[in-house]
Amino acid sequence: MNSKHEERKDFITNSLLKTYTAEEVSVEEFETFNTKDAAVWIDPLDGTSDFVKKNLPAVTVLIGLSINGNSRLGVVHNPFKKDDEKNSITYYATAEHGAYSLDYHNSMTIEETLKRTPTYLEPFDHFEEPAANKEIKVAASL
Repeated sequence: MNSKHEERKDFITNSLLKTYTAEEVSVEEFETFNTKDAAVWIDPLDGTSDFVKKNLPAVTVLIGLSINGNSRLGVVHNPFKKDDEKNSITYYATAEHGAYSLDYHNSMTIEETLKRTPTYLEPFDHFEEPAANKEIKVAASL
């Protein structure tokens, strides 16, 4: 690791330690890859027709990362939750770390925003039959 890289790493780590405890900040090295092997998808307004129709809870922002043809990261941000359009929720997942959600309300302070705790989303059993009263939502875009 060169000195510039080490300086940036220290700056980021020290900045995070102003808000989080040492146990909450990981300084582990991440897998490296050549950006030529990566593909990033960004859809800044998924659900354009719903947006035009003012069906805001159906609008999302999508981000995906693929490396060597394998999905590595996915983010779905719903800026307008169905129950309260002043709330938003972000879902993100990696194969290595699982899936999480993170809520936001527009009245939150910066400190409250930084102190949020992601909610781990338990994976579901693809082979288990859903309960008779299980609500299943299907989304389609044409």
